Amino acid sequence: MSLYVKFIWFTFATMLVSSSIAFFGMNAYYHSHLKEQNNDKNLAIALSFADFLDDASSDRAKATLTMLGDAGYQLYVTNGETTESYGGEYRDKSIAQSDIQQVLDGQVFNGIRDFPRETFVTGFFANELKNTVGVPIKLGGETYALFMRPDIKLLFQELHLLFGGLAVGIILLSFIGMLIVARLLIQPITKLTQATEKMGTETFDVPLAIHRKDEIGRLADQFLTMRSRIEQSTLKRKEFVHNVSHDIQSPLHTIQSYLALLQKDGIGKREKQQYTTIIQEETTRLSSLTKQLLTLASFDAEAAELVEKVDIAQQLQQTLSHLRYAFEEKELGISAQLAEGCVTGNGVLLQTVWENLLTNAIKYSEPGSSIDVQLTATAEYMILHLQDEGIGMSPTEVEHAFDRFYRADQARTRSSKGSGLGLAIVKEIIELHSGTVDISSATGEGSTVRVILPRIL
Repeated sequence: MSLYVKFIWFTFATMLVSSSIAFFGMNAYYHSHLKEQNNDKNLAIALSFADFLDDASSDRAKATLTMLGDAGYQLYVTNGETTESYGGEYRDKSIAQSDIQQVLDGQVFNGIRDFPRETFVTGFFANELKNTVGVPIKLGGETYALFMRPDIKLLFQELHLLFGGLAVGIILLSFIGMLIVARLLIQPITKLTQATEKMGTETFDVPLAIHRKDEIGRLADQFLTMRSRIEQSTLKRKEFVHNVSHDIQSPLHTIQSYLALLQKDGIGKREKQQYTTIIQEETTRLSSLTKQLLTLASFDAEAAELVEKVDIAQQLQQTLSHLRYAFEEKELGISAQLAEGCVTGNGVLLQTVWENLLTNAIKYSEPGSSIDVQLTATAEYMILHLQDEGIGMSPTEVEHAFDRFYRADQARTRSSKGSGLGLAIVKEIIELHSGTVDISSATGEGSTVRVILPRIL
């Protein structure tokens, strides 16, 4: 069952239940408050009629009773043996003989007040002789019992039609209005549902024109924002998988090729050494890529414990020492000014940051250029500036440099055997340590990376 049908049924059920409750409440209120008042009011009118009819001539009494019947009262006159009726007819003329005798004996009959409390019959509308008031009257010197009640059909016939038509009109208009409102409410939700279902098949171009200022409008705006982010994430994920697949396939293909060459007869010792070196380099490349992927996965699984006191200067010195061969291979100059200072964090993760930053600087530096490392300390922060004289980056590349699934200048990155994950890892580790990292760069003019971490004393 759709939400639209459920809404209609719920509204209809609400109308039905509320009408039933109102009807029961109206009956209960009539029986507890209005019934006795109605009885007393009609009894007072009947007593005034009795005073007027007492000792009147027979002709005048009948004329008066006829006039009262025509004016809107149902009158029933009896002496216990004969009966006469004036005005509208009673639907049910049954009444206990003891009640008649009670009136003939000079007492009044409070039939409206004592009418049975029946839930679905409001006493005001019950056209029965028992639902009357009775008073004794004198006609021609003889005592009669006069039973009287208003002729509801005569007095309120037009009002019955008016209120009946009004009730039917209200119900129909309410139902039609409810259908329109339900349509207006459910239609945007239906569109959102359809768009969400399409997202399951990675279809993000479903038009969604919902311009409202209520909760549904805000939901639509948030949905569009979410869909845009998911679309970007999906595109980056596909690009990421493509790039990583290439980086994994390329060294594997190279390893397979050189292993096949090693199995051939007649290969010299020098060639074997060369092939073995290439296989070792490609294996190292695969190992590095796997390590970076596992590092990214660890951030998605759980945050690392940041409880160590880490000496940044010492870590940088160790990293520079480990990468010494890389500097010498490209004939790069290195200058380092390292101030003493510590931070609270995870030493292994921070070591990864310095290795990634320095490896990137070496990778994209021109042979014979230099790299400058400056670590300064303030009362609150440790600040690292890492500047190279490499190929630099364009403004677009700088903007997306830290995106996890973004890969800049693919020809350049592949030629230098990079995975495109290093800076994404750097950013996540630094932010995990409540720090910041940013890059300033220009194409052909090198890059400067700045890292700021909270210092402990």
